[in-house]
Amino acid sequence: MYSIKTKLVAVITLLIVGLFSAAAFLLIREKQKELTSDIYFQARSFGELTSTNIVDDYKLYLAQKGFIYFNREIKDDFQRTQDIDWIQIFEYNGTLLYDSIEEKEAQYVGPVRMIFDEQIKLQIQAKNPSVLTREGRMIYLQKSESGEISYVDENEQPVEPLGELERLYYLVYPTSDQFAVIYYVNYENLDALIRTDAIRIIFLAVVGMIIGLLLAIFFSNKITKPLKKLTGGAGIIAKGDFKHRVDIETHDELEILGDAFNKMAEDLDKSTKALVYKERVAKELELAQKIQQGNIPKEIPKMEGLDISAGIVPAEEIGGDVYDFITKDEQNTLFYIGDVTGHGVPSGIVGSIANAMFFSYSSEPDLKKLMVNVNKVLKAKSPANMFITLCLLNWHGGNKNLSYVNAGHEQIIHFNGKNQAVQLLKGGGIALGMFPDISKMIEEQVIPLEVGDSIVLYSDGIPEAWKNEKENYGMDRFKSTVQQYGNLESATAIRNAILQNVKDFMGNYKQMDDITIMVVKRTS
Repeated sequence: MYSIKTKLVAVITLLIVGLFSAAAFLLIREKQKELTSDIYFQARSFGELTSTNIVDDYKLYLAQKGFIYFNREIKDDFQRTQDIDWIQIFEYNGTLLYDSIEEKEAQYVGPVRMIFDEQIKLQIQAKNPSVLTREGRMIYLQKSESGEISYVDENEQPVEPLGELERLYYLVYPTSDQFAVIYYVNYENLDALIRTDAIRIIFLAVVGMIIGLLLAIFFSNKITKPLKKLTGGAGIIAKGDFKHRVDIETHDELEILGDAFNKMAEDLDKSTKALVYKERVAKELELAQKIQQGNIPKEIPKMEGLDISAGIVPAEEIGGDVYDFITKDEQNTLFYIGDVTGHGVPSGIVGSIANAMFFSYSSEPDLKKLMVNVNKVLKAKSPANMFITLCLLNWHGGNKNLSYVNAGHEQIIHFNGKNQAVQLLKGGGIALGMFPDISKMIEEQVIPLEVGDSIVLYSDGIPEAWKNEKENYGMDRFKSTVQQYGNLESATAIRNAILQNVKDFMGNYKQMDDITIMVVKRTS
């Protein structure tokens, strides 16, 4: 016959061991799932946000032997994540252009480095980003127009999604038909955290068993109260109140158990706050999108003698293209189109700053001085690697004079209504935000716009629209399209015809950049 204390020792010991074992298994597994998923989404987001900038930095710095500047930009990128071990930049043909491990201190000098792994070549030359799991699965990430990710193979056929505990070896982000960036994923922080949690929980399980034995034998009458606190606390936390803490002051192992319980609740609270923070960031991005969309004019002001139509087809939620109309007085109206380097939130912010500056300085009668003043502000307030190409025009309704200043933007296409000919107007200039003073780099030009003539202003998203990995829309096709539709009755009809032609050319191929177009037609 066994005593109550013996039974209590056995029951409590088994209960504590069982509870801790189950809790350890569930907590470690759930945390492993959560952190594995976080690492995947953070690595994917990091790739989406940085791949284009990394390639741009390569072209701007490393390809020009500017290793120090390129290395500085790469280090800045790595400071934003602990989940990427190293990166590689490849050319479309499989040439290794940069390896962050081999080239930590100096740029590689030697024979051309080629990759002969056909699997990696296939991923580099694909149009969709892709991943290789530690188990050897190669999965492509196909992004829909709504932003949803589908898991497909190289033939864009659906495949089994990534498992909750499936780890990545690397991600490949092709940035164009020329380059691709490979991100190698690091799980050392995850493994260290899981090991720490496992050791902690195993330790607590052993301590709990000892507590059960000692207290059942010597303090059986004091066991139930602390256990009730723990049980009650577990129930409260299970309902979602992670702020709840248990107060156990027995000055023994049960108090340690209570502290461990509180630490577990604190960890759960932090995890919950992290999820809330992620949701808040998503809402902030949504707000930034609304702000950027709010900068697009809701209507085009009427200008005597002109018919104007304009619009943006964004490639991402927050694009880098801008345009606006500013009525100065009854006779003069300013309007412009611009393209900020890159995409996403930074480009949207720089575009918003540019819009505000042009509105603020719109009273300046001299177009060139207006552009110089805006450039000074953008140079002072924008990041060093953020610029905006822009073409600013002024229409004088009284003398029917149209003048413009180009700051490194695409050349205006002029359609002659009499002879149906098209030509590119003088471009040139320098992008805003690159130099403190651009007064000697830009000049004002006059457009001989006769009745029946049209001009087309646009961003590089049109000539650089891709049909496949090798063929883009190009300026020759663009000029032919303007010549074909330039004699339509309205600016809107011309704009819609051009956009439809570009859309038909692209087919189902992914739009890589914002498409912005403004058509100005002289009517009287």
